Amino acid sequence: MALVRCMAATDSWSDPERCPFCGETLASAGAGFVDHTAENPDCEARFETWRDRIASDVRGGWGG
Repeated sequence: MALVRCMAATDSWSDPERCPFCGETLASAGAGFVDHTAENPDCEARFETWRDRIASDVRGGWGG
């Protein structure tokens, strides 16, 4: 099993024009992030790990 690094709990995503996992500039906020993670398996894995960790914090489940 590969080690997956994630943002630390104290980190915040303050620039929606950059990937919070690798810092690469995104083509756009929102759709650009989706495209970026689809093209970058490391960032996709880190996003999925992050999403799994916060799933119980979001009432009704994760919708986005």
